[in-house]
Formats: sequence, C-alpha cells, structure tokens
Amino acid sequence: MVITLIVAFVGIGSYFLYAVKTYANKPAKTWSDTTAENSVLVNLPADDAPHQNFSEWWYYNGHLQTKNKNRFAFHYVVFLIQNVTSYTVTHASFIDEATGRHYTHQQRTGGNPSDGTVNKFHFLIGDSLMSGSDGVDKLTVSTPDFSFDLDLQSSVPTVFQGGTGLLDFKHAGESFYYTRPRMNIMGTAGPKGKEQPVSGIAWFDHQWGDFYTTDMRYNWFSLQLDDGADIMIFEISSNGAPILFGGTYTKAGKTSVFSRNQFNTQATGQWTSKKSGVTYPMGWRVNLPGQNINLTLTPVIETSEFDGIRTILSRYWEGPVNISGSQTGRGFVEMHGYDHDS
Repeated sequence: MVITLIVAFVGIGSYFLYAVKTYANKPAKTWSDTTAENSVLVNLPADDAPHQNFSEWWYYNGHLQTKNKNRFAFHYVVFLIQNVTSYTVTHASFIDEATGRHYTHQQRTGGNPSDGTVNKFHFLIGDSLMSGSDGVDKLTVSTPDFSFDLDLQSSVPTVFQGGTGLLDFKHAGESFYYTRPRMNIMGTAGPKGKEQPVSGIAWFDHQWGDFYTTDMRYNWFSLQLDDGADIMIFEISSNGAPILFGGTYTKAGKTSVFSRNQFNTQATGQWTSKKSGVTYPMGWRVNLPGQNINLTLTPVIETSEFDGIRTILSRYWEGPVNISGSQTGRGFVEMHGYDHDS
C-alpha cells in the first residue's frame, strides 16, 4: 500500500505480481497458527533490507506545506521483483494543490540496486534515491516537471499489520507487512524551478513475500487524524469474492487490529478517467463503530490516476484526501484492479 497491500498493497506492488500459483508460499493454516501465538514475525531494522522473495516494495505517501501555506502531496514507491531475472521499478507522483496539477514519473532498471545492504534499503536509480534504516529515511526525486529532497524520521512506533506482521491472502499466498504511519518531513519540494522549503508528514509501508495478485481488486486507505490516531484499511477481493478485509487503528502507541465486521466504507460517487476510460469510486464514508469514528473522505483532485502500463502493465488511482466528520485529518487512497473484471 499498503500497501500497499496489500496488497496494500498497500499500499501497490501488487501490480507486478503476474506470477503463477507456484509462487504462493506457506498455507493459510501456518498463518492462523502464528497469529494465535500473537508474536511479531518482523525483525527491525534487519527487515528494512531487501529479501529474496518474488515481490517486494517500499512505499511512501506524504503531505507537505510551505511557509506560505501552499500544499503539495506525493507518493513514491520502489518495486523489486526477483524471479529468473530481477528488476526494479520506481513510481513517483506529485500534486500541487494550489494549481491542481498532477505530475508522474516512472523508471525501470534491471537488477537490485540495494543488493547486499544490511539493516537498511538504498535504491539509487537515475536521479531518484530512496534510502532508510530504522525509521530515518531520505527521499530524492528530480524530474523535468517536479522535484523533492526530503529527510524523514518516524515519530511513532512501528505498526505490524495483522498484529504479527504477516497477512494471509488465501489462494494467493502470504505477505509480510509493516507500517511507519507517521514520519516527520523536512526538506524542499515543488514544481521544477519553483522548489520551496517544506515540512509535513509521511506514511511508510514495506511489504514482501511470495504471492501473486493477478486477479485481485483492492481499495486501500491510509488516514492520519489530527487527534493523533492513524488508520489503515484494506479491502481485497477476487472475482467479486472477498479475500481479506481489515486494518489497524493506532493511537498513543497502542494498535488495535480490526476485521471485516468492525468497519465499513461506502463510496459517495465515481470518476471516469478521460485517458484510460477506467471508472473508479470517488469520495468515501468510513465508519469504525468501536472507536466512534465516522469520517468523510474528499479527494483533493480526482485526476490522480497513475498510468503504469509501460513499467508494470497496470493503471491505478493514488491520491490525497481531506478528512472531515467526527475527526479531521489528511490521508491517501489507492485503488487497483478497476481496469479489469474482478
């Protein structure tokens, strides 16, 4: 996501997962047993580094503000696919909220630029850098349209999705997944030639495993509330049947894992891309009765589709949202799989 997500995909790396079923890893029973043990299966900072699994990604979204209150939003992700041959893809988007401009950038290169790193990841591809360890990260992207140079530091404990850091995608396999839901940002960003000092907040997801998501559709929400709570929600289905619906609610260092019957989302509208013809839900209501939360999510701009056909053979919608209702805040929504029947 993410994730994601997720699979997430979380969070997004799922776009690459065109593998055959032989890549799915341990059966669901293994996951159920480890969940019952309530033990975290992710080891940090060791698991910040790349793994030997088929699919892996490191994902950020962020909200930035200049000294004169101009707002930007971005997402930046590195996908690593390791099969008979390995390759790495970067996707970055940048939104200038004052003008409504949505910029995108994507690259693909052979191999793993972070091969051999220990306790960290370090991807330098062209003019793009993603590097970090234990919640102290550096992001740099320079394109003809926009650039950002950001230093990030996690300000809250890491969240292990599913409680253990392992999620079960049923027939598709399993995925390790953790989140740093609130990272402070300092740096510079802006349209090319108009970069300014910025500060803000980012969300980070890291996900890896031997799983495939060829026929999956998902909605993924990362929500940072002004009262300090952080919420992740994922809704994953395949051929119209639910695979995994759930998420986490984190506040004051305490995380609650919730399942399908403990939340609900409802789209309030839809938007059709003039470029691809794909129709996405647009605008949402999100309810978590156990936390007395009732939110309305309003897209900052609707035209936030990312056309990744030339690098990952897929399109998705990825964009910032404003949060109102019982709480206020900022968030991101990602939607994948709407360009095929699912």
